[in-house]
Parts: sequence; C-alpha cells; structure tokens
Amino acid sequence: MSIDPIDSREASAAAILLLDHVAAAERAGHRRLRAAAEHFHLPDDARIDDRTAAALDAVMRAMVGGIDATVRDHAIRLLTARGQAALAQGLRGAGSPFDRVVRAGLFRDPALFGELFARVRLDAIAQGLPVMVTGAGDGPTMVARLAQSSDRLVAAAAVSMLAAQARRGGMVVGVPAAVELVRPLYARLAWWVAAALREMAGAGEQIAMVDAALAESVRRAIDAQSELVPLEVAAMRLAQAIEPQGEEVGALLAEAIGDGRLILFTALVARASGLAFERVRDLVIDPDGARLWVVLRALAVDRATIARIGFALAESEPVRDVEGFADRIDVIMEVTPDAARIALAPMALDADYHAAMLALGAGA
Repeated sequence: MSIDPIDSREASAAAILLLDHVAAAERAGHRRLRAAAEHFHLPDDARIDDRTAAALDAVMRAMVGGIDATVRDHAIRLLTARGQAALAQGLRGAGSPFDRVVRAGLFRDPALFGELFARVRLDAIAQGLPVMVTGAGDGPTMVARLAQSSDRLVAAAAVSMLAAQARRGGMVVGVPAAVELVRPLYARLAWWVAAALREMAGAGEQIAMVDAALAESVRRAIDAQSELVPLEVAAMRLAQAIEPQGEEVGALLAEAIGDGRLILFTALVARASGLAFERVRDLVIDPDGARLWVVLRALAVDRATIARIGFALAESEPVRDVEGFADRIDVIMEVTPDAARIALAPMALDADYHAAMLALGAGA
C-alpha cells in the first residue's frame, strides 16, 4: 500500500502549517536525541553541576539582556527619527533574543563559552574560600590597601580594579548589566543579538531600514564598550603595576587568597610566571591542581605558602581532595623550580599553537 504525497495546492493553509510543524518537530526530536546521547556519554569529570549551570545561564541572560537593551533602544530611536514609527514599534515589541541565539548555538562557540565558564567557576571558588586565611585581622582589604599606596601607578590600578569589581558585582534585578568582554567576543555577541532582533522585528519588505538601524547601533555599542575595562584586565594591570619580585610573590599570593581576591591571585601568578591570564585561570579552576602547584614551584614559592593556598582552595569546593593534597605536598616540594620551568615551557607558547598540540595529543 502506498500513500500519495499531499498536493499543497489542494491542502488548506491549516493543513500546510500542520505538515510544516511535523517536519520541524521531526528535526527538533532528532536534535534532542543527539543532545541526550552526548550528555549520557559524558564522563563524570566533564559534566557541569547544577549550580554552575544555573550561574552560567544567569550570566548568559545578563549579557544578552545588556546588549539587547543597548542595541534595541538605539535602533528604535534611529528608526523613529527617520520617520519609521511602524518599524520602530515592531522592534520595540519583539521578544527577548536570548532563546533564539541559544538555539542557534551562540554559546557553543569555544572562545565565548570558555570565557563565561571560567568566570563562573572562578567566582564560585572565590565565594567558597575561607575568610582571611592569612590572619590579617580587621585591617583594610588587600586591594583597598593598595589603593592607598604611595606608588601612584599601583594606587590608580587598584582603584580601577575596585571599580571593576563593584561593577561586576553590582547587578540589579531588572536593570541591564554592563557587558564586560574583550572586543572580539563582545562584537560577536552583539551581532548575533542584532541578527535575532532583525528576525523577530517583522519588517517585511522594509527590512533594509531595520538592518541599517541595527548595524549602526551595534557599531556604536562596540565602540562604547571598548572604554569599559573588564575585571580581568584591571587585575592584570594591577599585577603589572605591583610587579612582584622574588620572595614578594609568595607573600602577595597568600594575601590575595586570604582576601578572597582569586582574580588578583590569578593575575599575580600570570604576571610572575609570564603565562597568559586565561591559561593560569584554567589551572586555578582545575580541581586536580597539579599544574598550579608546578607553576608555583617554578616561581620558587615556599612550602608554607603552597600549603596555605592549597588548603584554602580545597576548602572552597567539595570536589577538591584536601587529604590528597596533604599527601601530595611532599612530592610537590621535591619539584625544583628549574624542573618546573622546563615542564611548563609548552604552556608559555602561543595559545593557538599550544591548543593544537593538545588536540593532536588527545587524538593520538
């Protein structure tokens, strides 16, 4: 028995819509099945816990919301000023672009997802650090103290970091967040949001007018964002201004951990070791910790400081093995600074070169 295909000329509009829906549902079902299979076969150490997933979702929504508000509002003003009130109203009434860009795979981009994931992980670890492990008492916090430094470069960099920290942590419900990303990532996010708004605006034959307004708004947003210093950049500038030398390194690292300033800790390690901030951040958020300890040994950090840092990080999240670290401390200290520097040499190479080396090693 065969079934003849339905002649679309004889079908009602409702029937055609139903058939289109069936085709779309078939594709969606295939995507869900593939995603479920990928998730099922993930090793345990590659799964994202619920807390991290929720935090990632919140950060992604805040960033899309912030860019959406900036781009949409300016595009509406442009269209209104150009006598296109109907188009402006259509853009104003469009829903949030968040679900659309997520479905399209924006946050599957390795660079963008990697940046947001690392930020969320570092923030979660920082929040779990024990308070004042260095026993600094009731004095000013580390960055506040540096803001009062007699060295004008250090003081200015510390003030800039405090401002960036306040901006990052000052999100208010209902108020679009400032989007702190390096220019290439910000631009990628902004253009995707604009494309989603274009799709939802319902402009029809007048889409060119909407395109012009959205493109101008995105370029304006990118230029304005370039003046915003992300917290990570502010931390690196402060570390560069401090320029820790010799025994100062260990003391500053211990103080940064004790003050809960994990971003500054990361920046200080990066500056002292010559590694990129992003590379060191990956080591800090890795629960295993082995690579971080070797970096610290390459900086000749002493046993007491490594122990203080290690136990603080172990207390910050349950997944870290505090007893395992205690058993490993003797082995860590057996690694000489020279041997550590040799072992870490590949990490100082160009990021793309190092990534290619890792990819080849994983596929061997």
